[in-house]
Amino acid sequence: MTTQPSPVARIGSEGKLLAGASLILAFSAVGFLVQTFGVFSAAIEQEFGWSRTETYSVLTIATLLAPVLIPLTGWAADRLNLRTLVISALVVEVVSLLALGLVPVGRIGFSILFLVTYAASFGASAVPLAKAVGAAFSKRRGAALGMLFAGACLGAIANPLVAGALIGAVGWRGAFAVLGAQTAVLAALPALLLIRSARGAPRTADADRPAGWSTLFRTRALSAILGWGFFAALGYSGMQGHLVPLLQERAHTAAEAVIGQSLLGVGLLVGNLAAGLLLDRLPTRPLASLMLVVPVVALLALALLPPGPWDVVVTTGLGVATGTETAMLAYVVSRYLPTAVAGRALSIGMVAVALGGGVSTLIGAATHDATGNYRLFLLLCAASLTVASVWPWALREPSSDVSSTASSHARDATS
Repeated sequence: MTTQPSPVARIGSEGKLLAGASLILAFSAVGFLVQTFGVFSAAIEQEFGWSRTETYSVLTIATLLAPVLIPLTGWAADRLNLRTLVISALVVEVVSLLALGLVPVGRIGFSILFLVTYAASFGASAVPLAKAVGAAFSKRRGAALGMLFAGACLGAIANPLVAGALIGAVGWRGAFAVLGAQTAVLAALPALLLIRSARGAPRTADADRPAGWSTLFRTRALSAILGWGFFAALGYSGMQGHLVPLLQERAHTAAEAVIGQSLLGVGLLVGNLAAGLLLDRLPTRPLASLMLVVPVVALLALALLPPGPWDVVVTTGLGVATGTETAMLAYVVSRYLPTAVAGRALSIGMVAVALGGGVSTLIGAATHDATGNYRLFLLLCAASLTVASVWPWALREPSSDVSSTASSHARDATS
């Protein structure tokens, strides 16, 4: 039997696809809205007279919309043209960001435009792009996914520094306008040049037909992925949005706090590269569990030790450990679940991550307002990561007949 090449692999050369996808993840709104929110928060609070909880409620609402948006993105990734999906999302992002910066809006207008930008960003997010890269690099999948998310971390390093400098120079509104222009040049343009649609791809009767949702929900790995994603995000995701005010609370200057946020991005970069290299060489379950336990030490250090220069080291270490999670989740989906439902499988995993992240962000704001500091939040995050470290052990190695089983389900399932 002749195996047809993956249509995704024909989007362009593997290297161009990987480079384009990495730039999109790094410099589109999905790469900076959450990461830089802590940098914008003080200026937004001052502008609108909001409390910390009111300010972060906008981010919380955004992340809690994800359970609706991510499955829709997964369906689109399995059904629609990748190039059209990504470019359309980026156009909406650019328009919304420019409006945030150039149109004088009040509280409601700001909230709506922020939420529209966040919603659009899912079309150019890890769900469609990781599926494309995972399919194109079947032999060195772990390394490719690690490089994809490591490339995306370049944005996590640069964006907080860029946003902090822009807010000081042109105000928070001007900063959003410049970030909109950045999205156009560094994300939309690479999407136009490097992401190519498949043309004339031969199709078989079943292999190219996406399986139905029932195929996904019958897989044993799904529950492990959901528990893993939720508790991991509950433990680390809220920290990314609260890191700048947390470091300022620990007697660091605003400039030092922004550098700390950028160094978290450095850690994420190193963590994704490490995960990509290790996933192709080490068993998945113990590696994933270890990488969930390591950041517990960093969180306890921030909660229990007095402020000091070691905060920077702890922050970077936290980024290294948590940076492995995105690449690992995408790898596990591509390895343990049928390709026919890979887009939706990753989207469901991301729903769990988004729910955990939204709840974590709200808990961080609420516990800070209640106690006056972030210590309780840090302890709760450490406890959540400890719980998360158990879930990868529920994964079972895929049987050799996964592809035949998936094809059988694809014939019977309805989309």
